Amino acid sequence: MTSRAESVRLYLVIWGWLAGLMLLGVFLSEAGVLPLPAAIIVVLVTLLSSVKAVLVALYYMHLKLDRRLLAVIALAPLLLIVLVLGVVYSSAFIRL
Repeated sequence: MTSRAESVRLYLVIWGWLAGLMLLGVFLSEAGVLPLPAAIIVVLVTLLSSVKAVLVALYYMHLKLDRRLLAVIALAPLLLIVLVLGVVYSSAFIRL
């Protein structure tokens, strides 16, 4: 069992990571800051957002302490997102 001070410290560390990842996403999304193609910037910002969503789900929604079945249920929408993105991006490579 963790003490209250350790719990508060953990939440503050997670909050710091969330704030830092958010600032990095804003920095990347500013036009012209980095000489990268727009598609790469979109992928990077999407990955950062995914990491933030996982941190929020694990620590602030307390999924880290719940059963594995509940975690699988919570991650099921990610499978749907991957499938939808696969369909959308596959149309860019295959001309019908």
